[in-house]
Amino acid sequence: MGMPFTLQYAREQVDPAHWHTPGFLRTNHVITGVWGLAFLVAAVSGAYGDIVLHDPNDLWTGWIIQILAIVAAIRFTDWYPKVVRARVLRARGEPLAEEPGLSGLLLPLAGLLVPVGIAVLIFENTWGGLSLIVLGSVLTKILRD
Repeated sequence: MGMPFTLQYAREQVDPAHWHTPGFLRTNHVITGVWGLAFLVAAVSGAYGDIVLHDPNDLWTGWIIQILAIVAAIRFTDWYPKVVRARVLRARGEPLAEEPGLSGLLLPLAGLLVPVGIAVLIFENTWGGLSLIVLGSVLTKILRD
């Protein structure tokens, strides 16, 4: 308790001189919080499928929502430290300290909507699948531009 579980992984990639700095610790607290939220979303989704729907293998609650929560946490873990580094470098006056935009976080997630839509079309044969394919394609186009 009080120590972000991501510290042990982050220390493998960061110079030991930064291990005890407030920025490094805060970054790991934020990332750990995002992972905690992702695990909570996955657990609640699975519990809803089991308890309310009586179907632990429901496509949405048993698979899609849980997988998307974990993938979102993975993307955030990659994206957020880059944002923090860029902010620190920019505060120091470094010339190439451009902060990664929110599109860097959201673009891969938008791209996942297409295969999710295909899975929904295959397994549920609903208009929701087609909607996800269109939404994923449109969002991917918008975020790339």
